[in-house]
Amino acid sequence: MARVFIIDPVCAMEYGHSLNALKYFADLASHHFDEVHMVASQHLPRPADGSDDGVIRFFDFHYDYVLKIDRAPAPLELMHVPGQRLSPEAAATVEFSRFMTAYDIGPEDTLLYPSIDHYSALSLANVVGGLHPHQCPALLVRMIAVMEMTALNMTNPDAFTLVIDRLKGLLNARLPLSICAETPTFGNVLRQRLGQPVHIVPYFAPGIDPLDIPQDGPITFLSGGSARPDKGFFRLKPIIESVLTRLDPSQVRFIIQGPPDATFAAHTDYMRWLYSLPNAEILPGQVPYKEIVRSFRDSHVALMPYAQDVYANRGSAMLMEALMFGRLAICQAGTGFADQARLYNAGATCGTEDDFADAIVMFAQKSPEMIREQAALARRYYLEDVDRSCRAWIKAEAA
Repeated sequence: MARVFIIDPVCAMEYGHSLNALKYFADLASHHFDEVHMVASQHLPRPADGSDDGVIRFFDFHYDYVLKIDRAPAPLELMHVPGQRLSPEAAATVEFSRFMTAYDIGPEDTLLYPSIDHYSALSLANVVGGLHPHQCPALLVRMIAVMEMTALNMTNPDAFTLVIDRLKGLLNARLPLSICAETPTFGNVLRQRLGQPVHIVPYFAPGIDPLDIPQDGPITFLSGGSARPDKGFFRLKPIIESVLTRLDPSQVRFIIQGPPDATFAAHTDYMRWLYSLPNAEILPGQVPYKEIVRSFRDSHVALMPYAQDVYANRGSAMLMEALMFGRLAICQAGTGFADQARLYNAGATCGTEDDFADAIVMFAQKSPEMIREQAALARRYYLEDVDRSCRAWIKAEAA
């Protein structure tokens, strides 16, 4: 029986996109494998209602210096090595070796990483690098230009180079490894660095039905991102102020996610301005998934003035979820996901705050039905692209 393990050791929080991605790629894999297992961090909280979410909680978390998580209350025995203080790479290697043994991973199995992180890449190479190709499980590695580049006491370029070198070692050993990138721009980077083609697999969001689009009231623009600067939170003020010089407040509406409670005090003046907007709803910094769905249901267009330098190679889960919910998006030009937005005709791409304001004014003057029709076509193009690219990636590991 063909088994696949969907692995994300960084999945340690019940909010954000990691847990959703784990489930999305498990859904994808279920069409190609007999048995699907999701594997996350030991620290991933369990469902509050006590139900079984089907996730194996196995790995420790090695990124405390970047992401603060709620640690599991019970002592962790998995990484206990008496008398030793292991580096993150060594610790990740020990636990991955134990994972391979605990689940008797062999050449008939497949390991799929929806978004491989730095220490997972290194530990994978350390453990399977010495195997003969016929002894090695099939390896499906997806790269999104985020956690691959994050390592303790290393610059992002150096951390990324180390991951590339380890993956090249696996490829040179002719192990059954198939690599994909989230965006075409990052795919070009990987092709140059690895010296061979890679697949392009966008963020995958199955099982989401399109929502009815609001027919009454003004066109509504949704800005998520928990008030993160790299997701354009502080660019909203000049954008919205420019819009309101050209449109009456009754002609446009905004739904904006504010900061988490822990950082709210640092943004008091900015939040005071947000709350003063005449036709806006401000969401908390952390919201359950049902509230994310509700915010999409109440909106027409996602507003995404992300930092171009940060997202130059990166994709956006928000864009793909907007498409699946039947919504358009206004995206930052020069980002990895801007190419995808243009490919699917998913809205507009903009460079400056004035460009974003122009796009908002343009969409605010469209009818909900016009937006719905364009979004429906964009959603279809996206699904066709995902289906084609995922099939090619998964089939490649068996080639």
